[in-house]
Amino acid sequence: MSISKMTNQSQLAKEFVETGRLSSLPFIDMHTHMGPFYGTYLPEASLESMIRTMDRENIEWIISAPHSALFDPLEGNSEIKPAMEKYPDRIYGYYVVNPHYDHNLDQDLAEFDRVKGYVGIKLLPDYHKYPLTGEKFRKIYEFANDRGLLLLSHTWGHSPYNPPQMIGELARKYENITFLLGHSAPGETDYAIELARTQPNVYLELCDTGRLNGMIGKMVHEATSEKVVFGTDFPWYDPNYMLGSVLFSGISDEEISHIIHHNAVRLLHKVRNLKG
Repeated sequence: MSISKMTNQSQLAKEFVETGRLSSLPFIDMHTHMGPFYGTYLPEASLESMIRTMDRENIEWIISAPHSALFDPLEGNSEIKPAMEKYPDRIYGYYVVNPHYDHNLDQDLAEFDRVKGYVGIKLLPDYHKYPLTGEKFRKIYEFANDRGLLLLSHTWGHSPYNPPQMIGELARKYENITFLLGHSAPGETDYAIELARTQPNVYLELCDTGRLNGMIGKMVHEATSEKVVFGTDFPWYDPNYMLGSVLFSGISDEEISHIIHHNAVRLLHKVRNLKG
């Protein structure tokens, strides 16, 4: 389709169509993983493959929670530490908490403070079958609140483990944590949008949900572009897939810039300032 026939008049979208790359503004991915995943093949799951994709697509930096940290209690968070050390300012890490393996939690949290590059916590309640409001997470929330960390949690509508209502309850109690609603609670996204609109420390995250027709425009219209962050589940999806969903959503270039870059930079600076 020629640019003249496009209904979207975004200059950023035009640049992407004409050159195949968004060179004028790097984008940032707040929801990624890395490493092999059992039961499937991810061709770009290795650290070096991900870096090559980031260079090719002009991704400035990512925040990642390796698959091993999510599902292997023995490996834990060990994979992200050398990645952050090798690529400082390109790769930041979420410290993953599995509530069923919390026997070394005090020791692990002490390591969080020593390791440069950690900026937040990642929770996966639907997969770990443990609710966000469970007592085992209390120490994690207190730790994150003291340091002003990001907290990315998987959210899903009508789930007994991580519905948006639980995020709302936690966000009101722990006002110094920035809660990122992973996937923006499909099935209850209207509630998630309202929560982001009314609660200062809650943000919508686009991974998977942002591909739905009209969803990004709805988020921006109701919660503003300053409450939406870009995420993809990379390497499950090529980041350009979700980038296209934002570029061709019909929102302004200023709003696009907030979502794919500015909001992430602002939140990272806040974490660094508060964490010290």
